[in-house]
Amino acid sequence: YLQMEQVLLELKASIKSFPHINDLKALKSMLLELLGSKSVDFVGNPGQGLQIMGMLESRNLDFETVIITSVNEGILPAGKTVNSFIPFDVKRELGLPTYKEKDAVYTYHFYRILQRAKKVILCYNTEPDVLEGGEMSRLIFQLTTDPNTVPFVKREIATPKVPLKDNTTTVVHKDPLILDRITALCKKGFSPTALTDYIRDPLTFLKRHILGIQEPEEVEESLEARTFGTIIHNGLEVLYKPFLGQLLSPEALEDQRKKIRPLVLSLMSEQFPGRAVLSGKNLIASEVIAKYLDRFIEMEIELSKEHEIRILALEKKLRTEYPISGIQQQVILKGTLDRIDEYDGQIRILDYKTGTVKASEVEIVSWDSLISEKEQSKAFQLLCYTLLYGRETPVNGIQAGIIPIKNPGNGPIKFATKEKRNSRTKDSWITKQVIQEFEDQLQKLITEICDPEIPFTEKTS
Repeated sequence: YLQMEQVLLELKASIKSFPHINDLKALKSMLLELLGSKSVDFVGNPGQGLQIMGMLESRNLDFETVIITSVNEGILPAGKTVNSFIPFDVKRELGLPTYKEKDAVYTYHFYRILQRAKKVILCYNTEPDVLEGGEMSRLIFQLTTDPNTVPFVKREIATPKVPLKDNTTTVVHKDPLILDRITALCKKGFSPTALTDYIRDPLTFLKRHILGIQEPEEVEESLEARTFGTIIHNGLEVLYKPFLGQLLSPEALEDQRKKIRPLVLSLMSEQFPGRAVLSGKNLIASEVIAKYLDRFIEMEIELSKEHEIRILALEKKLRTEYPISGIQQQVILKGTLDRIDEYDGQIRILDYKTGTVKASEVEIVSWDSLISEKEQSKAFQLLCYTLLYGRETPVNGIQAGIIPIKNPGNGPIKFATKEKRNSRTKDSWITKQVIQEFEDQLQKLITEICDPEIPFTEKTS
């Protein structure tokens, strides 16, 4: 009680001394820091009951039952934990005590307390933590290998009971309320993200897009992955907006390159209004974002020296009515295309991704896998964007791809069709035939979503 009172008094004094401690997070951090620096003495009757003591306190005392905890290497014995400016070799040469003498003292007391005990329980942790490796102490190894003690050693492993996961799959049938919500979504519009959510897990689609159950909004103290991606997307839009309808030139891109750092700081300030962005993790994040944008423009500079690249649109919002046979209500498709450009006269649809992208994720071998395997979600999105663009601007022969911002390499990872998974021959042109194959799968998918007889079934893997 007295220790706790002292901690609270120290905390009160600290708050008065440091006015910047103005939120619960900082207060909690300081309270835990103060609590961690305090120690509480054990008080009890030395003549009876459980006696809790350190190893050195057990000198000249014998017990019938002894329980020693944390018998891990690095704790008992402690090993090389003596903080000193004097090197070990100098200590040994001058005859000064080293960690070896301390280990010897603890080893002596360890064996002495075992001598007259009838029952000894030695506990150690097998799980590695940040500092220790979860290794059994050498003292236990000695007991388990000594012929005189081996017959008396009994090993037990204490593990928490892990309940078996319920393998039952959640199935939600479509009642009139859900069917009304699906009709409303058809009129509002299916986005590529919503459709890929259904491919990954119909139950997730139901929660997010039908019932409107979203993740709770949390106040971000540091940059989260979603915000990280938003800043990069916004940054690229601002940097490339002056080039709309124009050819990219190395000189103009170099000028934009100089604006990256102030632009990133401005975008960070918009995401964290009223808070310092040039400190802690946010400072590191801003440097990383600036580096990614700089690397991306550097790649574009090299490409623009040898190729003609014309920016046609940025963050273009598209929306189209998409009639489906067998469905009476109006169905809308919508989406936002990150970038549409012309590369040596060829139209490309490009999607920015801040995560890792593999070529296999945008390559199609079997069209049936497009709406059944979540690994094909990126290919599905690219085809959705191409379909939307083609309905507004009919053209035969488009290329679509993803630019991984973290590692842009030599350009986008293009969508392609292949005859076999391991085949090196692939076709990256999205023709009318490819779009027709995609539309067949898209219609199956939307028909399944709207079918009142097909429930939303959870995908467990």
